[in-house]
Amino acid sequence: MKKEILSNVKDGEVFSVAGIEFIKFFDEDGKTVAVAKNSLGDYRFGRNNNFAESKIKEMLEKEVLPKIEAEIGVENIVEHEVDLLSLDGSDKWGKVNCKISLPTFDFYRKHVKIFDKHKLNDWWWLATPESTSDHSNDSWISCVSPSGSLGDGGSDCDLGVRPFLIFVSFISVSCEE
Repeated sequence: MKKEILSNVKDGEVFSVAGIEFIKFFDEDGKTVAVAKNSLGDYRFGRNNNFAESKIKEMLEKEVLPKIEAEIGVENIVEHEVDLLSLDGSDKWGKVNCKISLPTFDFYRKHVKIFDKHKLNDWWWLATPESTSDHSNDSWISCVSPSGSLGDGGSDCDLGVRPFLIFVSFISVSCEE
């Protein structure tokens, strides 16, 4: 592994931070958007499909984020807004600010070609609910299959977790030589 400034890593390439491999999606205004290449494991979403209240969000913030911050510094991870608009248009869950989250349905759809390039081989969660209790139910969440197609899973299912982060682009990261 060699060290590289994150802004020099090409879009779609893989870099590592805190032992986690990330796929770089793009740089914008000195910030780099990335999603974990491999799932951190299978986790139950939570009691409902609201990412802001989910067990996954809690796990990411308490277990994963501190390891990343310890390696690159708290100041090098950018807080971002996650829009929890459901697939059927309900905005009941609103938006939540996070330093670490899951990708949304809209992000996945916009960047599916980069995801496809990496042949991700398991089912994994998105932050986007299918609906909310004001429309039909609050238990179904968008997820991605090994083939890359979209599906939904119940909040009581265990699926893969791929963290979404925005890094400051000038940090040093590990890359394959």
